[in-house]
Amino acid sequence: MSNSWAPFTFKSNAGEAQGISSEYWELILEKLNAKNKNVFFDNFSDQLEGIKNKENDLIFSVGETPQRKEYALFSKEYVRFPISIVTKKDENFIESFSSIIGKKIAIGNNFTAHNILKNNYPNLEFILVDSVKKGLDLVSKNKAYAYIDIKPVLFYNIAKYEYTDLKISGNTGADFSLKFMIRDDYPILESILNKAISSISLNELNTIITKWNNIQFQTTFNYDLFWKIAFIILLILLAFVHRTRTLKKLNSKLKITIEEKTQKLNEINKNLESLVEQKSQELLQKENILNHQSKMAAMGEMIENIAHQWRQPLSVISTVATGAKLKKELGLLKDDDFYETMNIINNSSQHLSNTIDDFRNFFNNDKEVVLFNIDIPIEKVLYLISTKLKNRNITVIKNCKEIFVTGLENEFIQVILNIINNAMDAFENKKNNHKFIFIDAYKEKNNVLIKIKDNAGGIEKNIIDRVFEPYFTTKHKSQGTGIGLYMSLEIIKKHMNGNLTVCNKNYTYKNIEYSGAEFIIEIPCEK
Repeated sequence: MSNSWAPFTFKSNAGEAQGISSEYWELILEKLNAKNKNVFFDNFSDQLEGIKNKENDLIFSVGETPQRKEYALFSKEYVRFPISIVTKKDENFIESFSSIIGKKIAIGNNFTAHNILKNNYPNLEFILVDSVKKGLDLVSKNKAYAYIDIKPVLFYNIAKYEYTDLKISGNTGADFSLKFMIRDDYPILESILNKAISSISLNELNTIITKWNNIQFQTTFNYDLFWKIAFIILLILLAFVHRTRTLKKLNSKLKITIEEKTQKLNEINKNLESLVEQKSQELLQKENILNHQSKMAAMGEMIENIAHQWRQPLSVISTVATGAKLKKELGLLKDDDFYETMNIINNSSQHLSNTIDDFRNFFNNDKEVVLFNIDIPIEKVLYLISTKLKNRNITVIKNCKEIFVTGLENEFIQVILNIINNAMDAFENKKNNHKFIFIDAYKEKNNVLIKIKDNAGGIEKNIIDRVFEPYFTTKHKSQGTGIGLYMSLEIIKKHMNGNLTVCNKNYTYKNIEYSGAEFIIEIPCEK
């Protein structure tokens, strides 16, 4: 008999046979006044092998199938039960077995229900399991849609293992007829058993079935689990107490540390204000020094430009004055010659005076923020350095729109002058047949872009990222301070809320390829 085919046959904790079929077999033995020896098996396949090999005589809870009839005899039916379907509780009632064909269905391997359905549906594939519990587990864990077995088996095991999420949702349409299975060389035993089955009343049979249908399971108290849980809780409590004491000690140490750090922090805060003020003054002094050095550098550039501007008018004055003196000494000076000479000297003197006014306006310390057209300061710069550009054969190509910005106009002039002076210096020791400086100014969205580029070959890659650093210069110390571009960046950023960048660029002008540095001034335009 089977160890675990409840509620038909199974082995009790005391090692005795129990279940519907076991009690029915006891009635048979009582009617026949006979005795037997129970042999228990872990699986049903081993039971069948015992009959086939004639190692055992009888199985008293089995269903008849064509395969089994090849090696065994069967008594008449002593009870019949439907083969039912178990699913999850949220599934609908199954009206017919055909409605679940194609879904994952679990069934006991070589169980009678398996053999009956296999004969009825030879092409149907099942998930085969070794026990009822394994089949119910697959359904509970959504690994199978349904499990199929005899209805009392399903009721019993669902209650025993407390599958609260499962239910019997329908029947397969097939019935399981319980019979006695006898080894085929004992035909006389078949006749004896059939007579005994006929002698048992329906009332006696129903009493046994009713008893096992109404069985209630009571969960026994698991003391082993209880003490394990109690031990774990005790460990947690001890750990909590230890942690609480440790935290208390740490909090005390932390409180002392915080008080010490707070005291030090208060001392630092006392000196922080004076330290910040001191550093601020130092920064202001450094910035003033840089501004002063930038002005001195620009003044040096302007004095050089004044010299270039004055050289020609002074030469003219000197020439005509010397000519008039010579004619006077030779007695050849006429009145017309005298007046013409005086006019030339006067015009040249006026030009010198105007030049002084232009350069004096450049050094004006006016810090008033005004709205100005960017083309005007650019033109002033080009006028101030026109002689130097001419002497160095540099052509300026300007394309500027009438665009207004807000800022310090004189400081903007200084930025443009610094950039163009750097461009002119870049042409030194360059054998360019054509020297160009391009100035383009235009609007782009809400910004004004002023691009100044040359064709002097560009800035070396290893220094291009440093050109805006203070005191960085590629010139000899006697020729440059290295603060011109630094101050230009400061003016554009701080006083005009813009930005100044530089890059090397390749471009084409009149079908000729050129390369050079391009400075880009980006400032917000006046709305």
